[in-house]
Amino acid sequence: MRILKRLVRTILPARMHSELRRVAHTLRLNRVPVMAADVAPLPMAAEISFPDMLRGDGIADGWEKAKTSINEIFEDVPGSHAIDPDSRRAIYHLIRRLQPRSVLEIGTNRGASTLHAAMAMREYRNVGHPPRLVTVDLFDVNNPATAEAKRYRISTPPREMLARLDCADVVEFSIARSTDYLTGRETEFDFIILDHAPAADVAYRDIVLAIRALRPSGQLLIHSYFPGRNPLRPGERVNSDSYLAVRRLRREGARLVALPLGTLPWPTEPGGSNLTSLALLAKE
Repeated sequence: MRILKRLVRTILPARMHSELRRVAHTLRLNRVPVMAADVAPLPMAAEISFPDMLRGDGIADGWEKAKTSINEIFEDVPGSHAIDPDSRRAIYHLIRRLQPRSVLEIGTNRGASTLHAAMAMREYRNVGHPPRLVTVDLFDVNNPATAEAKRYRISTPPREMLARLDCADVVEFSIARSTDYLTGRETEFDFIILDHAPAADVAYRDIVLAIRALRPSGQLLIHSYFPGRNPLRPGERVNSDSYLAVRRLRREGARLVALPLGTLPWPTEPGGSNLTSLALLAKE
């Protein structure tokens, strides 16, 4: 089946493949029973200012040092589905600026966003009680011998890289399905990153459950959010699932809005675009 899907992606134009995927995932989403989304823990959309959140005294200098340290041990591998470099920097800036005490990341993959979040948290870990980052993946990403780790193209386990960056004490790994991990958790995290690009039905459940897991005024950041199902770059394959999930929740009456970060407020790096598909969820 995986080979067939890869063949279809190769043969079909990106736009057609995205549309077929959207139709299939919409059908699955429509079969999910309605879940009540209490958006009370989310911040007000009118109070969110990305320029304020992404810029801060000393954060840019800290970013340059963190990037240098991470680049020495983390290798970008084409086709591994790791979060893109521009989004990694956005995550670093957001966490440095907001200084959440408890962070949840759904979707560890090769550990790209994990490393950047942990490096940001390292900067304030000695203030009060240490911050905590829980990163969840369906597979054991710290065992490169597994078939799943090979599919992620993991050569150095994330836990080992975190130790080399002096961040291992900040991070806790968990192996679980996203929905299973989130079910039953209440007001536990200050900042949640949904970075697992699930199907629309899973995204719908996970968004509702993640909001429940937030502390008041906590931040919920989702990846692969494409407003109107439009690509950010020409020819880009679009993952519509997060957009479809948010749209359904709004149609069901949830006063929920996704705020795309879009164009990021710093100089474009070589090979970058300064565009991100990250979006914060807020209440209207």
